Amino acid sequence: MRRHIFFLKMILLMFMAPFCIHTANAQAMLQIGKEAPDFSLADLNGKDVSLKNLQQKKAVVVVFWATWSANSKKALKRFDEFYKKHKDKGIEIIAINANNQVISKDDIEAVKKIAQELAIAFPVVFDDGLKTFRSYDTIALPSTIVISEGKIAYELPGLPLVGTEDLIDYLMTLAGEQPRKKVVQKYKPRHDAIADTNLAKGFIAKKKYDMAHPFLKKAVEKDPKYMLAYVELAKLYEIEGKTADAEETLKKALNIEPENVAVMTELGHLLIKAGRNKDSIAILERASALNSYTPSHYYYAYALGKNGQIKESLVNFEKALSLNPFEENIYALRAEVYDLNKMQKEAATDYRKALEMKMKIGK
Repeated sequence: MRRHIFFLKMILLMFMAPFCIHTANAQAMLQIGKEAPDFSLADLNGKDVSLKNLQQKKAVVVVFWATWSANSKKALKRFDEFYKKHKDKGIEIIAINANNQVISKDDIEAVKKIAQELAIAFPVVFDDGLKTFRSYDTIALPSTIVISEGKIAYELPGLPLVGTEDLIDYLMTLAGEQPRKKVVQKYKPRHDAIADTNLAKGFIAKKKYDMAHPFLKKAVEKDPKYMLAYVELAKLYEIEGKTADAEETLKKALNIEPENVAVMTELGHLLIKAGRNKDSIAILERASALNSYTPSHYYYAYALGKNGQIKESLVNFEKALSLNPFEENIYALRAEVYDLNKMQKEAATDYRKALEMKMKIGK
């Protein structure tokens, strides 16, 4: 069994990019200003719904959901209430179902049942293969993305009560109506900071690290609030073995935005790899309590497992899976925790699951 587990683990590592192994998808919480990926998906009647055909709208709200997700039905109901009152004000809503990698007949029937039960007025479409789900770096179900002028203007993982109502108020302002309370102007990163960061990411992909550094540093200087630049710079430092510089970069970002969950999660993950389990547990516990950012939950679970707190670890892995069962990192990390605790059968099952998911994504 030990040899079998080692074999599965080695194959999994071969399939994953050298630096992307167990790396939190921080960009999923740092997408404001990013070009919105286009999609064309079939609705309940087989009619294609395309994002590019809605460019004339003031905003397009994309709600990723699943019938098995406890809060998805609540999200659909809340956004349907808004839509029925404001659909003539230039706001379109599209519900993208992400039940499974392959949508079955049972999935279709379950989706139709909920759509009919709630009398949903906006399009409900199927994301067979989860291509759109992954193109938007979705990290939890439900999750909501607001697209305006072709760019991502707002993102909200999960269904936090206050956060959801803040989003509704934001949509009311886009619709030209008076919100229920004063809406804080949403931060928009500088275009040139986004451009510099994207250039740097391209150089990193080509392993031209010396060429990436100046662009990331310029991005930070141009827009000190643009958290993605800090995250990418920290990752670059880590590639180069400069762990102290990576940690300093992430802490600098948190000094500017103390409750940025994506940055907190990246720092927590960095501390795990440095063997500083107690420090990582402290920051990841705080991050996972803030919202439904799935990586914060599974890295918190992993840190607890590495610290010998197996029961608490498994509870938090289940929390992560309830938010996004399509994330192979969850299974790979839980397999490591099982392996550490000599639960070899469970470890083999999870390594196999992670490998199967990675292979499906690569198709």
